[in-house]
Formats: sequence, structure tokens, C-alpha cells
Amino acid sequence: MIEEDAMPSVLGLMERREARARQDLESWTEVLEQAQAEVNAARERVDRARVGREELVSMLAEESAVNTPASVPSGGEVAAAVGSSGSGAGAGYDERPPVWRSGMGEEVLSGLYREVFAAVAAASGPVSGVELARAVGRETEIKNEVEKVRHRAYALEKRGWLLREKNGRFMPAWAVGRDASPASAGRLRPGAGTA
Repeated sequence: MIEEDAMPSVLGLMERREARARQDLESWTEVLEQAQAEVNAARERVDRARVGREELVSMLAEESAVNTPASVPSGGEVAAAVGSSGSGAGAGYDERPPVWRSGMGEEVLSGLYREVFAAVAAASGPVSGVELARAVGRETEIKNEVEKVRHRAYALEKRGWLLREKNGRFMPAWAVGRDASPASAGRLRPGAGTA
């Protein structure tokens, strides 16, 4: 048992210990806040670089779409027009989809863009990103896999191939009979009946 006259010194020791622990906490909190600020700044730089790269690729694709003949290009011609070389920073990625023009079918789309468009076109109604990921054989439990598929659908929407409902579900642009859609309501959908 602690004697009464030793009580104030023990209490003083505990108060000093608490003060040191509080200082350590404040110091580490400051370090953590600085690290979080650095992480946020780095994330912002990555996002700006990604958006800049995507905008450049989009601009080049639109420019090549404007400068190509009115005939329907083959998949290889589109790949050559969109990506002027087969190597470099874009190697390993699907070629961006061309802006849809009258007469174009899904055969001009490459890789995952074609798979996503085909899955939306084959669906009985609008589909979500998770449903699309499942339809193209991706692991829906892995958020990044779903986001890759959803990103392709957004790109197809931006290029006139798909429409996105307010709830985020996708459908073929021809499903609503838009004039600037992959096919008018009176025609076969893109890729249907093509060899």
C-alpha cells in the first residue's frame, strides 16, 4: 500500500507521463496530417496527368475521325488512326473508341470496349457497371475491375455508342432512336448481320 505522503509524487509522475503521451500524440498527429496532405497532392497530380493524357488521346482520336474517309473503316484502320504507333505510353491499353458515325458497327471497337458494347447491346434493358463487369467475365468483388468496365462504358457514352440513365445504368444509344446513335431504330443494331 502506498503511503499518503508518497501519493502526490506518484500522482505527479502519472501527470508527467500523461503530458508526454499527449505531446507524442500531437506530434504524430501533425506528422500524419502532413503525410495526408502530401498524399492528397500526389493524388491530384496523378488525376491531372491521367485527365490530360485522356484528353490528348481523345483529341487525337477525334481529329483522326474527322480526317478519315466517310467509308466504314475496318478495326485495323481505326486502330491505326487512333493510335499512330503500336508502342509507347498507350501500349497495353485498348484503343479508344472512335466517335460513332453513320454506318459504323461494333467491329470498329477493340478489346474491352467491344465486349462492353456487346454486353449492353445484348442486355434486355439498361445495365449497371457491376452487371457489365459480370457480363464480360470480370471479378465484381474487385472494385477496380468494375471501375475499368464502367470507365469503358463512359468512354463509349462520350463517343455516341451508349446512353447513360440518371441512375448510372447504360443502354445502347440506338435503343432510344437517336439520330446520332450507332443505328437508327429502323435499322439493325451495330454488328447485327455483319460478317
